[in-house]
Amino acid sequence: MEMQQFPVFRLTQQAHDGLKLVAEKTPELWFDPETSFEEILLARGVSEFAEPTEVFTTSPISLVPVASGPPNRADEQALDFYHSLVGMSPSESVDDTDDANHRMWAWMTHFRLHQYVIARWPTRSNTNLHNHVKAHWFVEGQRDGLWDSNAASRTWWIAHIATKAAEGSAGAFTDKQALAHFANNPEHYHTLMGKGGGGGFTWHPIVLAEIVRALMNEAQGISREGVRQLWRRINLASGVLLLDVLPRDQLRQHILGHVSDIMSVPEFVSDRKKLRNRRPLTALSLGAGVQSTVLALMAEKGDYELQRPDLAIFADTGWETPAVYEHLDWLEEKLNYDVVRVSAGNIRESILSGTNPEGRNFLDIPVFLTGADGTKGVATRQCTRVYKLDPIRAYLRERLGIPPKRRAPIDTQVEMWLGISADEAIRQKPSKDEWITNRYPLIERRFSRAQLLNWFAENYPDRDLPSSSCIGCPFHNDSMWKHLKDNAPDSFQDAVSVDRALRENPETRGAIKGKAYLHRSRIPLAEVDFSETSGYQELMLEECEGLCGI
Repeated sequence: MEMQQFPVFRLTQQAHDGLKLVAEKTPELWFDPETSFEEILLARGVSEFAEPTEVFTTSPISLVPVASGPPNRADEQALDFYHSLVGMSPSESVDDTDDANHRMWAWMTHFRLHQYVIARWPTRSNTNLHNHVKAHWFVEGQRDGLWDSNAASRTWWIAHIATKAAEGSAGAFTDKQALAHFANNPEHYHTLMGKGGGGGFTWHPIVLAEIVRALMNEAQGISREGVRQLWRRINLASGVLLLDVLPRDQLRQHILGHVSDIMSVPEFVSDRKKLRNRRPLTALSLGAGVQSTVLALMAEKGDYELQRPDLAIFADTGWETPAVYEHLDWLEEKLNYDVVRVSAGNIRESILSGTNPEGRNFLDIPVFLTGADGTKGVATRQCTRVYKLDPIRAYLRERLGIPPKRRAPIDTQVEMWLGISADEAIRQKPSKDEWITNRYPLIERRFSRAQLLNWFAENYPDRDLPSSSCIGCPFHNDSMWKHLKDNAPDSFQDAVSVDRALRENPETRGAIKGKAYLHRSRIPLAEVDFSETSGYQELMLEECEGLCGI
């Protein structure tokens, strides 16, 4: 049965020029999905607005508007559009004799793809409507640049190069995967098409396929200029090597060698985490509790393929138990790498003065509140950020020479080790600083807290591990409060005095609304019967930065 064909038309010169004149005066009409270009032309006295071409389609051209997603997201409809066109080739698509193909693409854009184009390439608040319409609905004077302008032509071209690359990839990727990559990384597509689309070394499908394969995999995070440099280097090499006759494995290794060189230059990488041949500064966030202590000692011994970090950082809130400070002194003697102590101030003094380290009348700790009307709540929790994360970040910036309030150079990277065990994996959080990458070595090795305690007992049988947290941390459960009361009575009485100050000290009371308590029962700490054990672990899972209690 013969396949049905549908003719593709092009605008007459009169229709093409007429629409351009209207667009110059009222470009907003092009962004109204109800606009009828046929009516616009009829109103201008143009009744013959289309003429046939030698191109046909196997189905009517009708692309559905993209309902959601970023403008450059992959749209598989482009492949259907591409494969449905009969009689279209790269040379035919850019043959601008008498503007014939410009007018053909303009007809498809206006009369078949109008609503699709509005959704696929949306305008922004600062978009120049005249330029946007010119770029997406009309093409002029770009014999080898149709892939860079006019919605219909670029839709065809992006599908063409994705298809061509997939056909030459020997099954390494599909046309849909290539299209998705180009749609989300348009600079890759435009560089290949702009430099090699109308000829040049990328005409060969295997060469093109291996370049695209490298861009999709090994060159993730490459910048726009990096893509240009990669093309230039391969292009120069093609003048010496016959790339299209090299065995595929040699061709691939040749291209990957250039990728490795490019990805080692900061200016050619947009994602600092993808920069190669740069060793990041490794820093262990040392809380002096169970997890971070064992992680620090495992790294010191080289156990479980752990290498020593460059340094460990202890953020001192000034309100740890004496046992923690004694343990930290002992730990420093055991480690052959730097242990740095940083501080944003004494959190206990800040509570009693009713201020935070920035001098504002505000308490950063999550005390339990009771309002005047009996409503209950929990104060905003910012203590981890203010007393731990901020001083650690400030120290690292100073050590790496990053000026205050300035973006870190792309080749400046820190790998921050956090001692969170596998049973608390939910506490993993990405760093909010682009130059810091959080890493969780204990989770990577699937260590539970119990296993860490066993390891420490086997290696240091004559020592106990303290629990690391502020003396008056509201996240203590009753067993921790009881342990503090029985084993560190002076520290417990200190917490009792601070708990009382929350309600009686004028400076402290002025920084909070309602009555505040350190214990979740919302009764004075001195009066609590510590018979329950729930609370701490549950609350710590929500701790804001994953730095406390480790």
